[in-house]
Amino acid sequence: MLTIRNLADRWERCRSHPGAVRLLGDVREVGAALLDLFFPVRCAGCGDAGMRAGESRWCQACRESLAWVGSPLCPCCGTPFLDSPASPDHLCGDCLNGAFHFDSARSAVLYGGVVRERIHQLKFGGKLHWTPPLAELLERAWRSDATQQSVDMIVPIPLHIRRLRQRGFNQSALLARELGRRVELPVRLSVLDRTRWTDPQTRLKRNARLENVKGAFEALCPARLEGRSVLLVDDVFTTGTTISECARVLKKAGAAEVHALTAARVMADFHMRKGLEF
Repeated sequence: MLTIRNLADRWERCRSHPGAVRLLGDVREVGAALLDLFFPVRCAGCGDAGMRAGESRWCQACRESLAWVGSPLCPCCGTPFLDSPASPDHLCGDCLNGAFHFDSARSAVLYGGVVRERIHQLKFGGKLHWTPPLAELLERAWRSDATQQSVDMIVPIPLHIRRLRQRGFNQSALLARELGRRVELPVRLSVLDRTRWTDPQTRLKRNARLENVKGAFEALCPARLEGRSVLLVDDVFTTGTTISECARVLKKAGAAEVHALTAARVMADFHMRKGLEF
C-alpha cells in the first residue's frame, strides 16, 4: 500500500542519488533563468532590471551610494559622529547619562533619499515588495556586528491593534520575518504587545515621545524571555524612545539583554550635508 510516508521515503532516496542531485540543480538553474527572463528583478534604488533572482536587491552603484552607518559611532545607541570622522568610537552624551534601556542599537543606513522613499512606500503605501531590499540592509548591518549576532530571537516593535487594522500589516513584523529567514533566527511575534493607543510620534519632541510611549507595551510569555537575548527590529530609529521603552518592558519580564536593529536612522542635518530631499 502506497502511503504518504512511503512517498516521502522514495523522494528522499531519489534526492540523495548523485544524478538526481545534479538534475535538481539544473532544474533550479533553468527555473531561475526563466524567472529572470519573464519577471526580472529590479534594483530597489534605480530600477535597473539587470538583477538576478536570489542575489542582492540593490545594484552595486546604488549600494555604494547609500549612506551606510559606521564608525565613529556611539557603541551603545549607535549614533554616528558625522562631525568627527577621525575620532574613535565613544559614548554619546545621552548614553553617558543612561538615557536608554537597550544594551545596543544599530542602524544600517542614514534616513534619506531612496531609502526614506522605500520605507514610506512600504509603511504608508502598502508596497510590500520593498520588504526584501530593506531587510537586506538589516542583514548587512546584523552581519557586521558581533553583538547583534549573539541574540536568541528577533522581536518586532508591535503596532496597536487599531493601527494594525488601519494599515493591514505591521512593517516591523514583515522586516523581522524576512531578516529571521535570512539569518536563521526565530521571530517571536507573541512576546511583546502594544496595549495602549499612542499618538503618532513623528511631530513630538523627545520628552513628549517619552511620555507618549510610557506604559504602552506589555511583555507576554515571560518564560520565553527569561535569560534570553532579544533583538528588537524596527524600520526607523528616530530618538530611540519607543525602542528603549520596549527594551525596559522586556528586561523587566526577564530578558537578559535587549539589542535593537533598524533599517535607517534619522540624523537631523543629514539632508543638508548630502543634498537629499526630505
